[in-house]
Amino acid sequence: MIRFVQQAGEVFRILKETEAGAWLISYDSPSTPFFVSLEESKNMERIQTPEPFLTEYYRENRSDVEQARLKMIQPLLENNNCITDRKIHLQTAREIALWQKVRPRTVISIYYRYLATGVLTSRHKKGEPKKKPDYDWAVRTFYYSSKRLSLRTTYEMMLIQRYTNTNGQLVEKAPTWKSFENYFYRRGYHKNPQKIISREGLTYYQRNCKPAFGSVSQWRTEPGSFQMDATLCDIYLVSALDRSCVIGRPYIYMAVDTATQLIAGFHAGLECDETAVMLCLENAAQDKTEYCRQCGIEMQPEDWPNAGLPTEIIMDKGREFFGPRMTDLCRQYGLEIMAQPPFRPDRKGLVEKTFDLLQQRYKPILRGKGVIEADAQERWATDYRSQAILTLDEFTQILIHCILYLNSGRVLENGKPPAQLWLEKEPHLLHIPQEEIHMMTLYRKPIKLTRKGFRIDGLLYVPERMESLHIGDTYQIAADPSNSSTAYVCLEYGHQKCRLSEQFSEFAALPEYEVQKIKQVQREEHSIARQQETEASIASMQKVHEIIRQAAEQQQKTGKPDILDLEQNRQREREKLT
Repeated sequence: MIRFVQQAGEVFRILKETEAGAWLISYDSPSTPFFVSLEESKNMERIQTPEPFLTEYYRENRSDVEQARLKMIQPLLENNNCITDRKIHLQTAREIALWQKVRPRTVISIYYRYLATGVLTSRHKKGEPKKKPDYDWAVRTFYYSSKRLSLRTTYEMMLIQRYTNTNGQLVEKAPTWKSFENYFYRRGYHKNPQKIISREGLTYYQRNCKPAFGSVSQWRTEPGSFQMDATLCDIYLVSALDRSCVIGRPYIYMAVDTATQLIAGFHAGLECDETAVMLCLENAAQDKTEYCRQCGIEMQPEDWPNAGLPTEIIMDKGREFFGPRMTDLCRQYGLEIMAQPPFRPDRKGLVEKTFDLLQQRYKPILRGKGVIEADAQERWATDYRSQAILTLDEFTQILIHCILYLNSGRVLENGKPPAQLWLEKEPHLLHIPQEEIHMMTLYRKPIKLTRKGFRIDGLLYVPERMESLHIGDTYQIAADPSNSSTAYVCLEYGHQKCRLSEQFSEFAALPEYEVQKIKQVQREEHSIARQQETEASIASMQKVHEIIRQAAEQQQKTGKPDILDLEQNRQREREKLT
């Protein structure tokens, strides 16, 4: 039976108990076992067996060296008299040493250590070598540098600077490469954070190597703190009006709740500006059931339960996040912005990881449908633009289905999906009328009112009422890039609606990028028509000149015309025609 006692802070193992007392050995400093009386042993405090002792004593997978040493001291362990009689265990140790060809002191040391701790091999910790100033100077000057010199080059630079004479020859006592390399690793220079900071930069260290304890989801305990960012999707899209026209790669803006990892809002579009940020926040604030129904998708409210603006937004210092409309939104409703330093995606790691999860969800399914693969920059790679088949609306529907899965189908480490966590907690959100948020998302331009109305991006808008409006004055106009049917005049007392002029009815309800696409096609068709008009005019003029030339040649043959008998000539011409 294994038992341990403690006295005055020192731990002992009880090796053998008798009626008179007990034989002990020090656990902390193994040495010769000693005897204590029964009264002394009763005064000692019984303690639990140390965990390291149990781990070592009952360990089965011992190394070859440990097995050999255990076999070597087996005669000592089998004879209980070796514990109580020092002469017996010394004599036994001499016989073992003679047989194993080792020193008796080695056998006794192993025997004492095994009795006290269960350890058969000593584990000596190598200390740091003696400090060498030249080595330290070389490492900090050449190796800890943005030039990223190798350790061998650092050693050679040290020799050049410190161990060469005036003729450039190495001195006799120059240190060896092995000595320098051993000193570098023994001193732990390869583990020093300063190595990464000096060679790769502080930003790289903070982003990839800095200790990150805890969980990012536990940084906020209640919903209402959103992390926002944008990414350029790895897929090409086509125009909804002409599927033969590729319109490029869309941007996705996303807002992810910090406490629950719920995707609170998103926006997919072709622009990367403040309007896209505002549209993402508008999506986060609106009822998702109605939004999905507008996109042709039916869902349950508990699958995407959030509706409202956050009280805190965590984002980087991109220009689109700090425009005038975003500033007005924060000032008017008290939103708090936490701007993170540039090149630090780890500061908003949830939204960065969510982008990755979202693209991993749809990219395998859409492979060969415009998705950009890893070999896009390689020679002879496929032109993925030619594979595009999806419009922006169709791609948005795909994103909604992926988001619904990530919100209500994906299970987190705690065994619950983000939507369920959101419903179980009390979100801190700002509930603002949808119309107010929508008006703040519209981009604004100063436009002059003419007799025909406001001309915005080549389209005419007619005010429904002319109250407080005067032709010739300039007004702030709010336009919706996703719907060209309406615009709004921003006045002190509110907003006044303007409708699209009838002559531009073909552009009604179209997004801005589709309007510009149609106008581009129209400009190209108009240019072709102008070219054809010019060619027809030139052909007509050439025929006219040919007729004139032929008439001039005939006139030269007949001489000058007779202008005296004009009436008789006219009468003869009539008779000829009849």
